[in-house]
Amino acid sequence: MGDLSEAMFPFMCVFLRTTGVFVTAPVLAARFVPAAVKVGLSLIMSFFLLPSVEAAAMPGSYALMAGAFLGEIAYGLLTGFIAAALMAAVEVAGQVVDVQMGFGLSNVLDPEQGSSSPLMGIFKYLLMTLIFMALDGHHLFIRGLAQSFEVIPAGRATIASFWAALSVETVGRMLLIGVVLSLPVWASMLITDVGLGVIARAVPQMNVFVIGLPVKSLVGFMILSASVGFYGVFTEEITVTLRNLLENLLGASAL
Repeated sequence: MGDLSEAMFPFMCVFLRTTGVFVTAPVLAARFVPAAVKVGLSLIMSFFLLPSVEAAAMPGSYALMAGAFLGEIAYGLLTGFIAAALMAAVEVAGQVVDVQMGFGLSNVLDPEQGSSSPLMGIFKYLLMTLIFMALDGHHLFIRGLAQSFEVIPAGRATIASFWAALSVETVGRMLLIGVVLSLPVWASMLITDVGLGVIARAVPQMNVFVIGLPVKSLVGFMILSASVGFYGVFTEEITVTLRNLLENLLGASAL
């Protein structure tokens, strides 16, 4: 193969891994972010990372080169998927809150995902994203991306068996975080339902189904307003969890 191919091989490996992260990572993976912006940011980041990246020797055949490129893309996609899954826990919590507050049928179009999402899910996701960015959580992607090239040189990323276990662990963490975030509203709605049931038994003439929805909505908004101050703690916990998962990915990749 020519000298041009040997010179472009390291850059293409760095670019493909970086693109995989930027395509799936939160905020950047949003549908309203143009593809040209994602590609441009990937190119800029690749130019900055290339001088400090250790690259493997270029394979001797086009088949091996295609395999190396696929490995780089898959590694980048997995890194971004870990962060995207953890942030998706916020929407899971919002879905639970919406059902409990009676907003289950009032879903709206989420401009980021391009699909129907719960009202409280969008609110919580945007709030947590702002706090995540304020805590420099997005720097974890850049730091993890740079460290990944120290662990796995460009061109040597392969699809490993431990990726499946790490993906399952990530989804498990997502569900746990979603339950914890929705627990205050869920518990308050349970207490409200019990209270409404007691009122229905004590005053049969009162139509509990009519007053139940506004009462539950009011209680839910009060609990949400009271718990907003703790969202920084939850976001910090998500950031720590993301850091641990990325370290697990890098540590397992080094074996």
